[in-house]
Amino acid sequence: MNLDDTTLLTQAHEEAARYALLRRVAPTLRHHLAGEFQPLGMMAALMERRLQQRADPASLVEHCNSLGQLSRQAAEHCMALMNWVAPRQDAEIDLESGVAECVNMLATGLRFRGFALSHARSEQKARVAGPALRTVLPAAIFYLSDSADGPADLHVQAQVLEDQVLIEITVAASDRSSEAPTPVEYRPLQWGDVCALAQAENMALHRQAGALQLAITPLG
Repeated sequence: MNLDDTTLLTQAHEEAARYALLRRVAPTLRHHLAGEFQPLGMMAALMERRLQQRADPASLVEHCNSLGQLSRQAAEHCMALMNWVAPRQDAEIDLESGVAECVNMLATGLRFRGFALSHARSEQKARVAGPALRTVLPAAIFYLSDSADGPADLHVQAQVLEDQVLIEITVAASDRSSEAPTPVEYRPLQWGDVCALAQAENMALHRQAGALQLAITPLG
């Protein structure tokens, strides 16, 4: 096997890992997208009732303004969710905001499988590459949950050092009931998938018993 063949295999593994991660995140994205439009439907129903009751014009104008504001907010949130599908490669994100976003995105789906995902907030400030954080951190969380023997508590904590940011994910077994667990959609993520994505995003990995550590270079 020559160098070109090795490069192609590496790229193929990276693309396969990205596709698997996207398939795993897709149900959560669908859930959040649908949630953005619920307030619009409620407001439209309220306006319909007001029209039937022949409400005063000033009240209708107020509701129209609220509907417009909700529409703009929904559009903004939907565009933000699309960053998970087609991220801008030069996008930066605040470390704590990015970690919280990942945890909030994955927590509900993991809860149905018997996992509790939490995040220790910190006042430390750092800017990191958005695509790297949204790719490798979720992949690592999925890998740890997929490889666990049963229900567990997953905890994410970030630490800003002099020249790098460390994100540690710890796993602790839980005594929560594992009856009728929700099956994994698509396929479990493997260690090789996480490594391929981390290599592509220039992140370092360190695996040990009960924990996984990611290292990323801060920006700016």
